[in-house]
Amino acid sequence: MKYILLFMTSAILVSGCAKTKTIIYPAPDGVEASEDYTVRINNQPLFVYQARVSAAPINQIWPGYQRPLEQTETASFCYFDTDGMVNVEIESKKTIEKVTVRPVSKNIQPEVTGNKIRFRVNEPCQLVVEVNDHHHALHLFVNPIEERKKSQDHYTWYFGPGHHQPGIIELKDNESVYVEGGAVVETLIRASNAQNITIQGRGIIDASAFERGKGSMIRLNECADALIEGVILKDSPEWTLAMFDSKNVAVDNVKLTGHWRYNSDGIDVVNSQDVTVNNCFIRAFDDCIALKGVKWTKNQSGISNVSVDNCVIWCDWGKAIEIGVETVTDAIHQCVFRNCDIIRYHNIALSIHCGDRASIFDILYENIRVEDPLVENSYFDNAQNPIRDLSKSGNYGATEMPKIYLGRLFAMIIDANFYSQDSSRGKIFNIRFQNIQTHSDYFTKSTFDGYDENHDISDLLFENIYINGKKVTSQDEWIRTNEFVRNIIFQ
Repeated sequence: MKYILLFMTSAILVSGCAKTKTIIYPAPDGVEASEDYTVRINNQPLFVYQARVSAAPINQIWPGYQRPLEQTETASFCYFDTDGMVNVEIESKKTIEKVTVRPVSKNIQPEVTGNKIRFRVNEPCQLVVEVNDHHHALHLFVNPIEERKKSQDHYTWYFGPGHHQPGIIELKDNESVYVEGGAVVETLIRASNAQNITIQGRGIIDASAFERGKGSMIRLNECADALIEGVILKDSPEWTLAMFDSKNVAVDNVKLTGHWRYNSDGIDVVNSQDVTVNNCFIRAFDDCIALKGVKWTKNQSGISNVSVDNCVIWCDWGKAIEIGVETVTDAIHQCVFRNCDIIRYHNIALSIHCGDRASIFDILYENIRVEDPLVENSYFDNAQNPIRDLSKSGNYGATEMPKIYLGRLFAMIIDANFYSQDSSRGKIFNIRFQNIQTHSDYFTKSTFDGYDENHDISDLLFENIYINGKKVTSQDEWIRTNEFVRNIIFQ
């Protein structure tokens, strides 16, 4: 059966800079525009959406209830397609003291006149514009022009511009979802034992109407040959995009924003193989990209051939790029994280936490740029040595939890934890960090802790690591290790 829902006209084509094709999409009726910004692209108005995000780095270990709204705030986001250079003009409703366009590696130096911000974008990318500080930021998603789009009757579920409420969608073999630019679709998407499935488009999939406990926003279980491309994923009840025991999954140009609820991870690769995550923007409350092993999947042999490339990451609480903490699998190996910008993070930028039996090895982190950790002076003991005592989080049942050291570039640990399900521990070895840069006023030592002599951390290679422009040549000043860590090499 085909499901075609087309409520409005298709995208509006406008001309911009010479020989540049730009597509701007109308918003559905009834959607509230941002109260903080107006945006013009090549002098054409662009609709600016609102999204609820975390305002404070406070979390609990699976409390099972909704996060209080007083811990949140509104951010803004907008999107368009282009094949060339465009002029961006942003008007801020609040007085501008300073403006930062992230990732800073893009080297965009905006022109500020009064409350207007102007700059050029030369190619498709994902940007965040911060006015004065990181609160109430503007997310700007610049898409390439679509090349794979097919006719409406090609898709099992087609959502044209407008507002749609199809309920939960269950995909079977060879089925597909397409969300047109200008569409907002309130849904959760499920697929089990399915092959050759696609979820594509330029519009928004919004799960804000679904209660916590309903599961992931997009969940693939024992699937193969899946493509998720182009869509914006907003406000997941829990993990946002999760794949379990799946193979040959490609995630490309997917944007995640508006995630504020407890345990709202970004992309979780769980007991899966041959996965690519490319050209994505991920702002999640909990871990942004996580490789995990859990007990309830059929395949316990390993997680392998995972590649994450050219992504922009903002982590509001947990780890920006994480392996663990659940590692119920024989091995996690042959995984590459390359050419990524971690523009904001709270706890750890690059983390490996082996809490179960897995051997974790042959992992490469290459060309990673890490910007400022999220530090709120009111939440910490000392802003210069940021440690947050969770007992100060109010009446959220966290008084027994330990302090968390914030702003760590690296962390590796082998130890049991709240989520551990294996009785034995694993090993971590052959981990390579190449061309890693971090710039921050706040810095705490990275920590590496093995478990015992038979479950240790070994053979770590660091090449071209720079902290605030200074090349690191030894571990003395910036890494703390225990006696079960050996063979750390600097090149």
